[in-house]
Amino acid sequence: MINVFGIANVATNAVNPPIVATLRVSAGETVNDDFSVTPTTIDLLCTIKVQALSTSDLQHVQNINQQSDMRAVYIAGGIKGLNRALQTGGDVLSFYGSDWLVTQVLEEWGYGRWSKLVVTRQTTSPPPS
Repeated sequence: MINVFGIANVATNAVNPPIVATLRVSAGETVNDDFSVTPTTIDLLCTIKVQALSTSDLQHVQNINQQSDMRAVYIAGGIKGLNRALQTGGDVLSFYGSDWLVTQVLEEWGYGRWSKLVVTRQTTSPPPS
């Protein structure tokens, strides 16, 4: 199979170089002694390409009037968006000094060889005073 992601990466590196990010993958949850639930995650280093969302991407996700900060991210691998019915998602990418929630998968190619994701910047809690 032709590695389209690799070919595209080489062609676009001069104008949009890849950056290193941390992918925090949801790995289920732990039920504590007091019956509260704590999410379990695994942190993985990865290389991504970040772009602004195009007009057609915004129309696809129907968030044209949304005021949040969103980006399109290309990443090697089959990352899943939030899907409560399938109990997948909640994955977070950390780059540009912020955490970005994977809110939707726009494209997935080659049986999980690469994905185009919509990510939304998450607000951070202020440090305790």
